[in-house]
Amino acid sequence: MKRSFCFVPLLSALVLVLLLAGCWNPFKPPISDNPGPGPTDEILPRTTPQNVLNNLRVYYSVKDNYLTSPEEAHSLARQYLEMLHPDFKFYFLAGWVPPDLPENWWARDEESRSLDSLLTKRAQGIVNEIQLSWNLGSAQPDNRWTEPPNSVLLHPGWMHISANLVLLDVVVGEEIHRVNNGLADFYFAPDPADTTLWVISEWEDRPSL
Repeated sequence: MKRSFCFVPLLSALVLVLLLAGCWNPFKPPISDNPGPGPTDEILPRTTPQNVLNNLRVYYSVKDNYLTSPEEAHSLARQYLEMLHPDFKFYFLAGWVPPDLPENWWARDEESRSLDSLLTKRAQGIVNEIQLSWNLGSAQPDNRWTEPPNSVLLHPGWMHISANLVLLDVVVGEEIHRVNNGLADFYFAPDPADTTLWVISEWEDRPSL
């Protein structure tokens, strides 16, 4: 079995796999550091940022194992959409921006369509397996500020989690496309539809050290 060791960001690697497979068409709850339960293979209530990231991992690398049709893949992608903020942005690492994307980020709909395409190919057997794991830091207040001299907190009430040691394997035929030691920053905001729940507001890949 051929292994392609791709030291590229997490989502950028998935986009690359989709391109190689020929299947991608680019187009306030209380602030608490309660870690909650450990990682599970089930979808958890979005009551903490940690639960949201648990669900992201489950959508990418657990639920796909039970897909039997493109319709089921579309349904999972719609569920995934619910955990993204309406103004969600995913920021690509420099040099990995998909073709025809005018900025270095894409929005909620593009992110959902990307996962929909990946899960559909998984249901069809074009993508044979997806495995995702990582090491997550604790949830902290988002402490980003505007530029001085009149600095203000950019996003009061948002939370932030850093992920390191990201290990992603996407098996396509006899090739394994691998992300090893990836890094990412996740930012979370209260869900506008229900402020007792959290959604991902920003996701940014970072270069490996």
